[in-house]
Amino acid sequence: MNYYESIQRSINYIESRLGEEIDPGNAAREAIMSLSNFYRMFFALAGYTVKEYVRLRRISLAAGELSSDNCCIVDLAVKYGFDSADAFSRAFRRITGYLPSEFRKNSKKYNFERIDIMDKYFEVQDRELLEKYPDIKVLKKVEPIRVAYYCYFGKDPETNAFSVVADWLNKSGIKPDDSNFRVFGYNNPSPSSPDQTEYGYEVCVTIGDGVEVNDEKVKAKMLEGGLYAVTGVRRNRNGELGEEIMKTWQRLNNWLVDSKYVYGGHQWLEEHLGFDDEFRHTGGIDLYMPIAERNVADFEKTFETEDPMWTAAYTATGKDAGDRARNYLIKWADENGLFVDGKQHRYFAYYNHLRIGYDDFFFKMCVTVDKDFNTGDPAIVTEEFKGGQYAVMKSKFKYNGMAWSEFIKWTSKNKDYTFGDHWFFEEYSLDRPEVNMETDMMLHMSIKPRK
Repeated sequence: MNYYESIQRSINYIESRLGEEIDPGNAAREAIMSLSNFYRMFFALAGYTVKEYVRLRRISLAAGELSSDNCCIVDLAVKYGFDSADAFSRAFRRITGYLPSEFRKNSKKYNFERIDIMDKYFEVQDRELLEKYPDIKVLKKVEPIRVAYYCYFGKDPETNAFSVVADWLNKSGIKPDDSNFRVFGYNNPSPSSPDQTEYGYEVCVTIGDGVEVNDEKVKAKMLEGGLYAVTGVRRNRNGELGEEIMKTWQRLNNWLVDSKYVYGGHQWLEEHLGFDDEFRHTGGIDLYMPIAERNVADFEKTFETEDPMWTAAYTATGKDAGDRARNYLIKWADENGLFVDGKQHRYFAYYNHLRIGYDDFFFKMCVTVDKDFNTGDPAIVTEEFKGGQYAVMKSKFKYNGMAWSEFIKWTSKNKDYTFGDHWFFEEYSLDRPEVNMETDMMLHMSIKPRK
């Protein structure tokens, strides 16, 4: 259960007791939250404080009953928890603009509808998928969010990043129980292997447009938002989250394969829920997986035979070999005029994808050149790429990992073709010396007929 569903449970509890005394503590327990976190998340998701919501719903129900001539104003005041008829009348006029007697006499209408968090925030989902993964929901598009943020790189980055943000919050006077306060985080960069102890973690706290951030470490920016699948993670019996988070990400990945979506190019997020007065995280986490609508056309395959090509190639090795090889060769190509010489150069790369994240991972970045081309750089060699028979699929750089997964799955299940014996490669459509998230790509999968 994610925290959207938790707040919906509390709303259901409140709605069933609008005609009687409502204990906020019981409503918080329905949401499985502390009272302070319940107040904060209720306002963040419903847009009203708990007290405001109860008052507006009670006045709305009372307004509906005023149409009956047999309805007594004093009885309505008692029914909906007001100390007196005068208190009820004042609240009624403040909300509707009329005293109850005027409202009835002039046949006025007022309606404040019950809030449905699930309808407000979530897309209608495939029934079979929802039955298989009842804990995973698809949020309607999340709008950009203004945040104050800090990223720490090193050992135990989550703790260190939270510590810096906590100091800034204390200096700024922003409290974790403020009504619109939300906390997100993500690895930046992620560890490339399970045994890597030093990596980055960025903590973001939501702030209003009027909040100025003037700090040496903490800065302000916009989280871009987008379409997300979301599910909740709760601590295990030992109070730990790490292993549970890993299991839940795997479940989200399994859900993605069965869904109509692909992995999105925007930032994945962890929303941290529940803090003590010292800004120590005490609650659970909601995981936000970025997704995009699966466009069937994006996964259409064509078949091509690539002739041998002469290339200038740069090879990098190590866990971050991909970024280093792309950056090195593209910079070299720009400095040597390959983007402005009027020739049709092709930029592509191949690598040992089974070793991604390991020290022996290699990544070779290539650009097509004439056979007798002089690179002028001993690290960049002229060599022949042999070519062969390929299945080809369009993608974008931001979907590269997901697209290759789709391609591999398609090839493994294809009745006519299987994996070929030559290098697969990914080609970048470049008209300037830059690869970004929106760069168009062509993925070339080596194939051969099945016997």
